[in-house]
Amino acid sequence: MTHRNGTAADNDSADIVDATGASPRFVYHDMDVVVVQDHEQGLTEGDGVRDARRSAHQRMSTHSSFNENFETASAKEKRFACQFDPSLKNGRSLVLRFDMDGNSSFEEVSRGDVLRMTQEAATLALDHNNTGDAKRLVQSVKQTKLLGPTAYGTICDVQRVHARDIRKLDTAFSVSNEPSIELRNQAILINADPVRAIIMRNTCLVFVPDGADSLLSILRESFREATTQTDQGEAPYEFKALEALLSTLCRYFETDYEKRAPVVSTALDRLAHGKIAASELETLRVFKNTMNEFESQVDGVRRALMEILDNEEDLRLLYLTKLYEDPTLLNDLWSFDSEEAEVLIENYLQDIFSTRTKATLMQHRIQNTESLVMLKLDSMRNYLLGVDILFSIVAISVSVGTFIAGVFGMNLKSDLNERDGWFWGVTWFSVGIMFVIGFASYLFFRRKGVFI
Repeated sequence: MTHRNGTAADNDSADIVDATGASPRFVYHDMDVVVVQDHEQGLTEGDGVRDARRSAHQRMSTHSSFNENFETASAKEKRFACQFDPSLKNGRSLVLRFDMDGNSSFEEVSRGDVLRMTQEAATLALDHNNTGDAKRLVQSVKQTKLLGPTAYGTICDVQRVHARDIRKLDTAFSVSNEPSIELRNQAILINADPVRAIIMRNTCLVFVPDGADSLLSILRESFREATTQTDQGEAPYEFKALEALLSTLCRYFETDYEKRAPVVSTALDRLAHGKIAASELETLRVFKNTMNEFESQVDGVRRALMEILDNEEDLRLLYLTKLYEDPTLLNDLWSFDSEEAEVLIENYLQDIFSTRTKATLMQHRIQNTESLVMLKLDSMRNYLLGVDILFSIVAISVSVGTFIAGVFGMNLKSDLNERDGWFWGVTWFSVGIMFVIGFASYLFFRRKGVFI
C-alpha cells in the first residue's frame, strides 16, 4: 500500500545518469550495489516466450564475468546501470511490455532498468509540469511537513518506487510474498503470483514467469480487449492496464478451478462410494493441500483489492495520468471523484469472490468426504473389535471343555474310568457347558451394545 511522509534520506533508490554527466549517486541502505556497464540493449520483440528466453540465454553466455565488467567500467564511457545481484543471470529478467495501443513485445531488463524507468516517469512529471502551480506545490509540501495541513487540505506525500519494491516482484520472492497492490509515484505495483507487473501511465511491464505460455495468451487477449473497447476510449491507460491484469487474474483463477474441480470431484465420489485404500487416502491429502493453496492464493488477491477499496486515498492515487497532468491535485485528493476506479475494482472483486466461494465449497466438500472416510474407518475398526471379542468368547468357552478333558486325562488312579456311561456323560456335559458359556457371553455383550 502507499507509504507516506517519506524523505530523501530513507529512499533506497539510485539516480542513474550517463557517464558524460554527473557521477552516479547511490543511497542504498539495505543491499550492496555496484556499478557495471550495460553492453546490451533489451530484446524488443519475439515470437514466443521460449524464443525470447533462448535469445536471452545466448546473449547472457556472451557476457564477460562480473569482475571484468567492473574493471572496464572506469575505462570506457557508456551507459551505466545498477547490478543488484550478479549471481542471478546478470540480474536480468524477461518482461512482456505493453504500450498504449495494446501491442506487446519481449524485453530483457534488469532491476536497475526497471527502477530507472519508474524514476524517469516520476521525474518527467515534475519537468512536464514545471509551472508556477507545480513550484507552489513543492513549497506547499515542504511547508506541510513543518507546519501541518495547509488551507487546501492534507498533502499526500507519495514515495517513488524503491529497489526493495522491485525485488519483491522477483520470482524467487513472489511465491512466499503476500499478494499486494502497492501505489507509488506514477507507478502501480501488482504482485499476485503468477501476475507480477508494474503499471505506469503509458506502459506496462509484466514479468514473465516460467511456463507461462497459456497465461501470456490470456494476458495479450485481455490487453487487446481493454484497449479496443469503445466504452473505454476516454479511460486513462493505467485503468485499461489494471483492468487487463485483473481480468487475466480472474480468468486464470477460473480456468485453474475448472481444471481442478472435475478431478477432485471424481476422486471424492470414488472415496465416498468405493473401497478405501491407502492410495486413495494419499490422493485425498494431495487434493486437500492443493485446494488450500488455491484458496489462499485467491483470498490473498481479494484482501489486496479490499484494502484498495477501503482506502479512499489509494483509490485516487490510481489516477496516474490525472496526477501527472495536474500535480497540484496532491494538495487535496478529495477534489476529484474516484468512482471510476471504485467501479472497476468492485467489478473484478465480484469475480474473485465468486471463484473464492467455489473454492471454499470444494474445500468443504473435501472436508466432508474426509469426515465420511474417518467414519468408515471407525466403523471398520469397531467391526474388527467386535469380531475380536467374539473369538475371545469362543476361546474361553473351548478352554472350559479343555480344562475338563485335562482333568480326566491325568494319569491318576480313579475308578471312574471303569464305570459305564461316564465317558459320554462327561463329553456331553463339556460340550453343553461350552455352548452355555459362549451363548450367555454373546447375549451379555449384545445387550451392552457391543455387537450391532
